[in-house]
Amino acid sequence: MRYSRIASVLQEIALAPRSSKADIAADFLADVLDEPGMLCPAVRLLIGELWPPWENRVMGVGPETLAAALAEVSDFDVTAQRKEGSEMGLVAEMALQQKGQHPLVREPLEALSTYDGLRRISGLKGYESEQRKVAILRGLFLVATPLEGKFIARTALRGNQVGMGTRTMIAALSSVLHCDQGAIRRAYGMMPDLGGIAEQALKGDLNGVSIQTLVPARPMLFFRGEPPLPGAYLPRYPGLRIQVHKKGNAVLIFSSQLRDITLALNGLSRQIGELDADFVIDADLIGFYSSAAKKCSQAEMLRYINRRRLSRKSSIRPALLAYDLLIHGDRDICSMPYQDRRVRLLSILGPPQALPFSGISAASETVLTEKSSVEDFFGQAVKFGARSILGRDLLGTYCPGEAAPRDVIIHSEHRLSLMLVRVKWGRGKREGLPERYQVAVRSGEQLEQVGWVSHGLSKKDQMELSSMLLPLMNGEDDETVVLAAQIRLMIRFRGAHKRGDEFVLLGPVIEGYRLHSSVEDADDLSLLENICI
Repeated sequence: MRYSRIASVLQEIALAPRSSKADIAADFLADVLDEPGMLCPAVRLLIGELWPPWENRVMGVGPETLAAALAEVSDFDVTAQRKEGSEMGLVAEMALQQKGQHPLVREPLEALSTYDGLRRISGLKGYESEQRKVAILRGLFLVATPLEGKFIARTALRGNQVGMGTRTMIAALSSVLHCDQGAIRRAYGMMPDLGGIAEQALKGDLNGVSIQTLVPARPMLFFRGEPPLPGAYLPRYPGLRIQVHKKGNAVLIFSSQLRDITLALNGLSRQIGELDADFVIDADLIGFYSSAAKKCSQAEMLRYINRRRLSRKSSIRPALLAYDLLIHGDRDICSMPYQDRRVRLLSILGPPQALPFSGISAASETVLTEKSSVEDFFGQAVKFGARSILGRDLLGTYCPGEAAPRDVIIHSEHRLSLMLVRVKWGRGKREGLPERYQVAVRSGEQLEQVGWVSHGLSKKDQMELSSMLLPLMNGEDDETVVLAAQIRLMIRFRGAHKRGDEFVLLGPVIEGYRLHSSVEDADDLSLLENICI
């Protein structure tokens, strides 16, 4: 299959309304079924994710690398166009319309060779790796048409900008492979790789997909709701949700984004390796300052795992608070009642330890039978530094990537995932840094703006985020810049109300951000409407 077909389909999807995107992808994938071994690469090329998130790969390609490769094959002034703030996909398209070099043999670009070439870039490390990356990109651009070049550049930057997210691809796979969407979602929760899931569905073996040790599953979701009674209640503290895998001598720790963070938590992984059992545990990474029992914030823990010099001594003592057990030994126990999984968790870790502690401990649990007791428990938990409590149905199962019917989260503040759609740059001492971010909630197939937020990110986080905004600029006026919606902000706020037709968030604070997101990753408008006072 030629890559031009992939590029044409991506362009068609980009221009189509959201209601038609899945159908376009399904029609294309129906033709791909006639190409042996092409389904997984085709799915990955359409969504712009060329490997599962847990693989230790980093593309390591930025606009500068792409510009260097384009400059070698084109007479176009790439540098000048970049200074105007043009998105790199469009820059590549314009550059390849003015090629200064052409291949000796004119052969069309193959989809599989493009896929393999881009994946090969992600494996290049060390001395002269930058030059080798430029060489591979140059080879692709030399053969590529302008349209192909646009999506090669965007895929290298891990953002196709066509609105092809996970939900849309699941709908497309359901249509072309005649599978229930719910079955695909469940399989994707256990093995979050849509390319691999597509191959399993093609074989008719979705039921064979299960949680595997050393391969992260998507964490179970918790929403606000009526507390389960009777139910188990567990306090949650500021930190990061993670997943701990142990099999034999191997220990891997994954973030909620399924990124391998084991190296950043080397001391904890060694302690976990001393435990006897094999397991997969759903836990929170929390931290304490060495000089006091004070708990660290979520932002501080995020900086801790992202620190560049892992050997440098830190004032933070990390610890793991375990909330659930997914695998015990070699057995998937997600379908067991929560109370039975809890017994097995305690058999591995022992009784809960008092905070602060080191290593890994089961979270403390209290079984409650009355609503008033839940309210009292929540109040006491907040006094001791908890940001929320989990209410667990004693007979409930663990649902990877989904929410269980009766499991809830209870907190006094609200949290939403909103898309970043516009930014206002600072002036004076803050010149070059974003000053305010406009965010939007998902409303059907569109985004609806819900106000501005400015607090929560450190100066370092602002600098890192600002460098990622440049390729996303779609236009600007005197004070603000419109962005392609590819970055999701996690916002904490006290409440919301409507002022006319506009939403106003009360005391919004940015708790974090996620790259490579799409519109369908944002929270729905209905969640915000239910919060409004």
